[in-house]
Amino acid sequence: MRAASVIYMCAGCQKSERPFAIWLLCIMVFFAGFSFWLDRYGARVLVTVLNAEGKTTFGNKSEIDQNPRPLSAASRLAVGDELRTAPHGKVSLCLIPGIFVEVAEQTDLRIDELRFAKRGNAMVHAMRLRLAVLHLNKGIVRASLSNLGSSQYDLKIKTEVGMVTAGRASLFTLQMDGVTARITCVQGEVSWKSAHRNSAELIPAGYFCAYGSGDETARRLLPASADAQAQSEVVAGLEFARFLKDRALNLRDGQAPVPGR
Repeated sequence: MRAASVIYMCAGCQKSERPFAIWLLCIMVFFAGFSFWLDRYGARVLVTVLNAEGKTTFGNKSEIDQNPRPLSAASRLAVGDELRTAPHGKVSLCLIPGIFVEVAEQTDLRIDELRFAKRGNAMVHAMRLRLAVLHLNKGIVRASLSNLGSSQYDLKIKTEVGMVTAGRASLFTLQMDGVTARITCVQGEVSWKSAHRNSAELIPAGYFCAYGSGDETARRLLPASADAQAQSEVVAGLEFARFLKDRALNLRDGQAPVPGR
């Protein structure tokens, strides 16, 4: 009788613990799957406004034409938002830590994708990928990508005539005027892929090139030092990089943010 009682008690305990074990296993599988998805596909982020001058409006597809919102330093932009600067307007943005853009006046820009991916649960140098994808309808965008850490930096700016791709330690200007895209590379290098051709062309630091819609003729890279507009774009790019450096130093030292430029 005693042996039978012990066997019954053990069987009863195992039976009562079975639902808990299954529940615990489901939780572990869920979090393991979520961690894999986060590591593989990245996490959504919001854009931070670093500086805003003049009048700028933004909104998603349903808002931008009918009910756009005024942009301020407290605004947070998300994927799908479109940004429009008025004459004398200018906005500096942190798309993702390490990827910064300056939107010049009379520019129409859309945010198509923002995400980053981590190396598992690492806390130090945790980022392995930082990705931002924009669409420039018209106007001028200056972009600066950091060289810190070991993660991959990837910025793509699409236009009607092609796409610019930039990586870490690059600084460049992209201007979309009608059906012509003009790229001036200040630091690092960027690549251009035409909407009409599969091949990509590299633009190194100190050079610029203009690409037109449907223009399949050979294009020549020209030194920025030989063109007055390109020289102005280089100066504006370096000023943007200086602004980012000053802001980083002020934040590190606990000082007030850099005022509007």
